[in-house]
Amino acid sequence: MKPGVARTAAVLLIFAAGLYLLRELLAPICWAGVIAIGSWPLHERLMRLTRGRTHGISAALLTGAAVLLVVVPFAYLVYRGLHELPIAARMWSASRETGLPAPQWLGNLPYAGPWLLRQWNATIGPPGALADDIHGFLSDLDFQTGRAIVLDIGHRAMALFFCIVVLFFLYLDGAHFAAHVDTVLSRQFGPSGVATKRLAVQAVRGTVNGLILVGLGLAVLMTVAYAIADVRHPALWGLATGLLGIVPFGAMVALAGVVLYLYAVNAAGAAMAVLAFGAVAIFVTDHFIRPSLISGAARLPLVLALLGIVAGLETFGILGVFIGPTLLAVMLTVWRALAAPATPSPAEG
Repeated sequence: MKPGVARTAAVLLIFAAGLYLLRELLAPICWAGVIAIGSWPLHERLMRLTRGRTHGISAALLTGAAVLLVVVPFAYLVYRGLHELPIAARMWSASRETGLPAPQWLGNLPYAGPWLLRQWNATIGPPGALADDIHGFLSDLDFQTGRAIVLDIGHRAMALFFCIVVLFFLYLDGAHFAAHVDTVLSRQFGPSGVATKRLAVQAVRGTVNGLILVGLGLAVLMTVAYAIADVRHPALWGLATGLLGIVPFGAMVALAGVVLYLYAVNAAGAAMAVLAFGAVAIFVTDHFIRPSLISGAARLPLVLALLGIVAGLETFGILGVFIGPTLLAVMLTVWRALAAPATPSPAEG
């Protein structure tokens, strides 16, 4: 075997062993990389404002901001749950003594309302039926199932912890790591390798801006609209609209739920207003703002960006929302390089 081939095989073997060692932590590492790439311009701006004197402070601030994006929605859900706990306790007590009547608006839902009302009255409406259903569900949970649930929660908590740790150190040493990557790509693939890497970074950054930031903006906008329409828990529905908006056409599901609820409580005017406003906001977001951010400098056509999001979600889960467009952007760059007209040599000219 030639020395060059042996060296390449040894390097690939070492990296394969490293990836195998980190296989259980690859998802949080990838999440940290996606967040760092998406927010890196903000990190650079903070560094320029302080002339590099607060490198660690900038890393800590941005890591803390990323944690807040996860903790604040979860804390809000916990707060709302605790706030509704007395009402739930009263409903539980009433369901055991006198039964649990269906809410009046349930039967007013179009098409499915009468069927849902019958199902409610047949399953959890009679006295003690809800308690019997919950006790039956809990009795079906054996020790192994409960143990698996606890382990899964612990695994996800560990993944979140390591994602935060990796993200902090990426902010600290990401510039040096990026320089090393450029050096390796330049040696192995030449200028085209460095250009492809930059395109991949732009694709990830555009996808983060197009999905996360636009989703947050949509959540705030629809929260205001829901509050004006006097929807119960407008922030919760706005958060659901923004989160589902990360998936193509997902925001319309949350909007449809709010519109149906308003229609069922005899607020047809508010339902039509929310539907019109929400449909326009989601249409503009999905067809103009988000595609321009995701395509961006990567020059990824809208149809490929959409296919990358959906296919990535199907293949890699929620992380695939960012991986899919990036892979297609790199693939499109390679294809454009292969399909480019050949430059004639000086002898041919």
